[in-house]
Amino acid sequence: MKKHVIRTALGLSLSLFLFISCEKENPKETPTTTPTITFTGVDETGEQKVKIGGTVTLNAIVENAVNPIFTWKIGGKIVSTERTFTFVADKLGEYFANFRVDAENGSKEGQVKISVLEKLPPSIKLGATLLAYSGKDTELTAEADNAENATYVWRLDGQVVSETATYIFNQTTLGDYLLTLKVTTADGQDLKTVAVTVLPEPLPELFFDDGHYRTVTNAGDLRKMTVPEGKSLVLAPVICNVSDTVGFEWKVDGTTKQTGENLYYTFTPAAQGTYLVSVTETGTGATAKVEVTCTASEGTNKRTGGAKAHATKAYDYIPAPGQFVSYQAGSTKVGALADLQAWCDRGAQGYFHIGAYGGYFIVGFDHSVENKPDAADLQINGNAFSGWCEPGIVWVSQDENGNGLADDTWYELKGSETGQPATTQRLVITYYKPRTANSNVMWTDNIGRSESVDWNGFHMQASYFPMFIVEDYYMLTGTCLASTFFTSGLEYSACYSWGYADNLSSNGSRPGGQFWIEDAIQVDGSPANLQYIDFVKVHTATTGKGAAVGEISCEAYLPVDLNF
Repeated sequence: MKKHVIRTALGLSLSLFLFISCEKENPKETPTTTPTITFTGVDETGEQKVKIGGTVTLNAIVENAVNPIFTWKIGGKIVSTERTFTFVADKLGEYFANFRVDAENGSKEGQVKISVLEKLPPSIKLGATLLAYSGKDTELTAEADNAENATYVWRLDGQVVSETATYIFNQTTLGDYLLTLKVTTADGQDLKTVAVTVLPEPLPELFFDDGHYRTVTNAGDLRKMTVPEGKSLVLAPVICNVSDTVGFEWKVDGTTKQTGENLYYTFTPAAQGTYLVSVTETGTGATAKVEVTCTASEGTNKRTGGAKAHATKAYDYIPAPGQFVSYQAGSTKVGALADLQAWCDRGAQGYFHIGAYGGYFIVGFDHSVENKPDAADLQINGNAFSGWCEPGIVWVSQDENGNGLADDTWYELKGSETGQPATTQRLVITYYKPRTANSNVMWTDNIGRSESVDWNGFHMQASYFPMFIVEDYYMLTGTCLASTFFTSGLEYSACYSWGYADNLSSNGSRPGGQFWIEDAIQVDGSPANLQYIDFVKVHTATTGKGAAVGEISCEAYLPVDLNF
């Protein structure tokens, strides 16, 4: 939820936190916006601490200012007319350094609080939770502020394991460990506790994404897709824990059809029926299989009529962890799906939370939605506003096998970031169930990263993990966009040009909230050329998070057929 947390950030009422414009200074033309100021070296509250007898240099970054004049004042007296100012801490107390820029296109002021202290104890920078793999070295470095001439003590489950700034954690027994770090200087000490969870070492794996979540329970299930007779289906596996692929061998019903470095295989069935398609990464031997059913030609199972313009049926709802996800112990997947169905029953009213990256819902219409050439076909609103967007990827599917279930092939609707270097297709994030209440939710992905969805004091439910998932972890797959989240006093999440839910579009031909079925693509980016669709999936597209606003989580409204 955006508005509540933005008010929380504004409530900090520090004049340091100023609006940051994306416009750059143009020396030939007076900008339409006023100058902006940010300060380097201050903490998140806009404070700079210094020990008595020391000095601190304040630096103001000024943008969008035409012929600026700078002024630093303390106690109403000018102390500098440069962008930087060195403060001499010769007396204990609190001081407020006010910086002002006056330019042809306006003025702006900012403030830094300087606290001069008799002693400046160390402050450890270390997360509260950590993932490690069985038998693998995890190097930890004691990063801390004010740690000159410090001593270090690391303890694992109460036993001293290191007295240097660096500690190599390596345990083979799976489970939870308690790691503490104490940093001591002449001015005092700081103590930090880290909960370390040891997991099995991830092994090379391939699988096909069928649009639904995976757990240890269903990971071995044969994935299924469909393709109408007369059309082709482009296939590509999800690749996990393979740093460098050597090549791929594709087989259909046991017969090799393609070898080489090409990740993609275009399958064109000769006739209706069921085919077993497999791919093996030749370097690791990891193999994935998918059952592809060639159905009757496109349009055979198309549904006409219908009573509602909006989606009417809930098919799947798996939120990623998040501060607005409140499925606690005792909740059920049936209950979560009922919540989604109740949303569908209310019609196009209000938005639905799907949590951090990969969290999704799948809904369907009581009729097939036509692909009208050169026109928007779907409306999916969100609660984005200027400076705050939480984009969601939109996927569509036909009921190609005519069974009324969302178990056919999914096609992504391309957007402005499709094909960009920073966009990752088939990104898998594995979320791990916390062992204790009020804990961060740790995650790893299939390209070697690990992070967390952080518990915060604004939303006090015991767990942000959807506890109706009974397994210790679950996996969500999709397309991941580079985060546009940034902090400059306030926290912002900039919007993409076009093509995403909960996003303000800047492309006039693709207005925000509107989607074109003609934008549907195969996994290699080629057009899917769909005549119509029956089902819609939306999943959160980024992994960004902030201190005040928490994780980026798409909030989308119910899909509506614009051609109804």
